Amino acid sequence: MLFLITLLPLLEIAGFIIIGGKIGVGLSLLWVIADTIAGFTLLATMGGKTLQKAKKSVEADTFPFEEMFDGLCIITGALLLIFPGFVSDFLALPLLIAPVRGWIFKFLKYQHNSILNDLSKSTQGFTYWYYEERKEGGVTKTIEGDYRHTPEDKKLP
Repeated sequence: MLFLITLLPLLEIAGFIIIGGKIGVGLSLLWVIADTIAGFTLLATMGGKTLQKAKKSVEADTFPFEEMFDGLCIITGALLLIFPGFVSDFLALPLLIAPVRGWIFKFLKYQHNSILNDLSKSTQGFTYWYYEERKEGGVTKTIEGDYRHTPEDKKLP
């Protein structure tokens, strides 16, 4: 991870040299300014829409897993657009296109269940439980019981 954080600015400098040499300094600066404005705009508009979708999912008593993933992709893509450079813009585009985000989500969900199931140490993680319960009709089970406080000297083993 540290290698990638160090590598990205170096790639951005190389991108500025290569692309700036082809299109000129003025257009390169205009590109960076336009990307920054676009990143802030997308962060404000698309982030708000995704937040509203997640709120509707919660009100409908469903876990907004896909909306959370969309929100993470939008925030990451907008921040990459705000970061000056051509390489970060190239990395941001797939995260900002809705069908591509859907494909990425499906890929992670269906092809690599082990990544999503790392939320739990069991063999059937949270995502398995959530989607299997929804398939079975969303039946929830409630266990009723009583409890009482016991003094410290009478703790149960």
